[in-house]
Amino acid sequence: MLCIDYDGPHKNRITLTRGDSATLKLKLYDAQNKPVLLTDADRAVLTIKQDIDSPDVVLQLEAKEKQFDFAPADTADLDCGRYCYDVQVTLSDKDVYTVIPPSDFILAKGVT
Repeated sequence: MLCIDYDGPHKNRITLTRGDSATLKLKLYDAQNKPVLLTDADRAVLTIKQDIDSPDVVLQLEAKEKQFDFAPADTADLDCGRYCYDVQVTLSDKDVYTVIPPSDFILAKGVT
């Protein structure tokens, strides 16, 4: 199961059950609240680390067709618990934007 907190004290927190499939759609807006359309030359990356200060990447996914797809194997061997993630977009002109700042990523246990 995938759950995203959209507001409140845990804004942007993602909870995903270990070993589950999930899709996160990326929707971007500019300062005037107008949609930002990414091109094939733009790159969006979701990076998960043990914590914000860790140099090691636990998992990194690149958006395909404006979405991040988690496969069961991506998280099946990871320890359940709290991680940190962010999403960074690099535009074709090489400008870089962290569109989701460092936030909690919870990998939850499943019953089955």
